[in-house]
Amino acid sequence: MRRSTGLLLCAFLLASLLASNPAHASEKKVMGDVVVQQGETKDEVSTVWGNVRVDGEVKGDVRSAVGNIEIYGPVGGDVEAGSGNVWLYAPVAGDVDVGHGDLHLESGAQVGGNVSRGNGSLYRQPDAVVSGAERAGMASEFDDADSPLEAFSDVIGWAIMTLGLVAAAVLVAVASPRSLRAATRSLEAAPGRSFVLGLSSVPVAVVLSILLALTGVGLLLLPLFLPAYLALVFFGVLVVAYFLGRKVVLATGRYRAGDALAAAIGAILVAAASQIPFLGGLVFVALALLGAGATFAALLTRWRPRAPRVTYASYEDYLRDRQDG
Repeated sequence: MRRSTGLLLCAFLLASLLASNPAHASEKKVMGDVVVQQGETKDEVSTVWGNVRVDGEVKGDVRSAVGNIEIYGPVGGDVEAGSGNVWLYAPVAGDVDVGHGDLHLESGAQVGGNVSRGNGSLYRQPDAVVSGAERAGMASEFDDADSPLEAFSDVIGWAIMTLGLVAAAVLVAVASPRSLRAATRSLEAAPGRSFVLGLSSVPVAVVLSILLALTGVGLLLLPLFLPAYLALVFFGVLVVAYFLGRKVVLATGRYRAGDALAAAIGAILVAAASQIPFLGGLVFVALALLGAGATFAALLTRWRPRAPRVTYASYEDYLRDRQDG
């Protein structure tokens, strides 16, 4: 089954963050444009948020979750764009998949596999060649090999993912309810600030990873830093799940329902949101960063130095100080 924009976004984000020592033969970014210069050869090219231009050669796949793709040199794998336009001027050995955007098959374009687009127009020159099938609209969400058995397998996969998310949310709600509630209060008090903090943490994590990779001591800390950051982002998903679950529980009048029930309901809602066509993964990442930002805000509030507590010799001194104030 064809991967949606958001699922591409999740995969690229995690892969880029986990790449502590990226190979020179591949070009992977979280944010920013990627250009393969003429004469260069890359094994694979991908970016989460940015445009891709290939003037040289790419042996594997070319992907962009949010951004345009221009192909002027041969590509040995697939070309996938989640949200953005695609221009082909050269051969592509695999499939061409455009989620939300226009596809331009210009002179010299030769697609060895299938061509599919979810929401957009197709502009094709007479000499452009497509060897496989061509699909448009929601039907392009499925490949030729799809069958009822494969669709059922996808449902089972989503159910397993949902059960895992529910189990993690319930475990955190039972094992660490104070941390979960503190982050949730921060999210409810300032959702805008929480999202800004979470979104800002991505480039900060990338820059810190690069700096750590350039130093001997930092290289030893890098395997600890990246899993810790990803764990914090995943905890952000659980924070948002608990936040949404509490809203649902309170809306139904179950004021005495436990944290575990709220966390389970919220986890199901988050898992369902991740299946929104084209934007599901993007929504999932946004929710994760929102919760991570709320967690950052809660930690900053906890670490903020508090004013020293004033003591009084007698109750009369306390009243006198309150009256003067």
